[in-house]
Amino acid sequence: MKPIKVLVIVFLASMATSNAQSFKKNFISEEDGAVDVSGFLNSTTGFLPVPIIITEPAVGYGGGLAIAYFHKKKDDKEAKGLSPTVSMLAGALTENGTWLAAIGHQGSYANDRIRYLGFLGYVAPKLAVYFGPNDLLEGKFDFEMNGFATMHEVLYRVNKKVPFFAGLNYSFFTNTVKFDTGIDIPEFSTFERDTNLGGINASFLYDTRNNSFTPTKGIMSGLELGRFATYFGGDSDFWNISSRTYAYLPIIENKLFSGYRLSIESKPGDVPFYALPDISLRGIPMLRYQGANAYTVETEWRWNFYKRWSVVGFVGMGEAMKDFSELGKSIKAAGGGGFRYYLAKDYGLHVGVDVARGPEIWAWNLTIGSNWFR
Repeated sequence: MKPIKVLVIVFLASMATSNAQSFKKNFISEEDGAVDVSGFLNSTTGFLPVPIIITEPAVGYGGGLAIAYFHKKKDDKEAKGLSPTVSMLAGALTENGTWLAAIGHQGSYANDRIRYLGFLGYVAPKLAVYFGPNDLLEGKFDFEMNGFATMHEVLYRVNKKVPFFAGLNYSFFTNTVKFDTGIDIPEFSTFERDTNLGGINASFLYDTRNNSFTPTKGIMSGLELGRFATYFGGDSDFWNISSRTYAYLPIIENKLFSGYRLSIESKPGDVPFYALPDISLRGIPMLRYQGANAYTVETEWRWNFYKRWSVVGFVGMGEAMKDFSELGKSIKAAGGGGFRYYLAKDYGLHVGVDVARGPEIWAWNLTIGSNWFR
């Protein structure tokens, strides 16, 4: 789950117990009289019920609930321009039986000298993997996993005047994989195996975005270099090299904004099939196109055509390959459009819906803030 999803519209659950005056103060902007939840997010100091809506094609539609706690108010001087420090407890279920339960925390400390992100949860996804003619099996195969997963990352700002962070993250997943082989013999129809995945990455981040929710200007670039191995708690040995860069450029002041994304990931070694890099684009299901190496490029444009309302258009392409000598031979593209509403001006937060078309399917996504995260 994206950490940013803790800002999903919550006022519907509060209307029944709020009087008219407090409702107006919390959910109506004094500036333009439009719906705006900034007042609610600024004033709250307790636990908030937050609906979760899932639209990922790989697992089907679903939903859940998170209980989130905002540790900082927006008027805290140290919090200006930063993501709020949030702890949350969440659970979700989708129509194909995928479910999860997790606790998580993200925070910025010491006037943004230190950033932390971490979670612990039980996850039970039901997905599909696609093998090609050069694999042991060929075609689409359903599988399910269940087990405990955790990740913890600590980043340190080397110089308080420079938005560059360096640190480490650790991931661990104890996992039972049940694989549908497609063989029409009862004792061979499924294959089940217990596996562990554990690794450490050196993580580097440069971030000049003017907002962490819906940026309109600046660059965020991240690099991870790491090793997954038995001595970190796993039973597979492979390297991880991944980079992501998001650039935001305003074209017409307060009207037209553009964004650009480049993600590259490489995992040489004995990589479990479910951990292989894949093409990540709206309109392409998760794990649909996988390889030891993958890249994705995408651009998104947003036009603020009326007050708080905007329309967006996006297009991207990517490849998943065994090695980069195959570059350009299996390009997959996806694109689409949608709308945004400026829901929380104090936080620069836009929400909306996207409709996308990939090589095989149509899909829609509920978008909270930016589609590009971490």
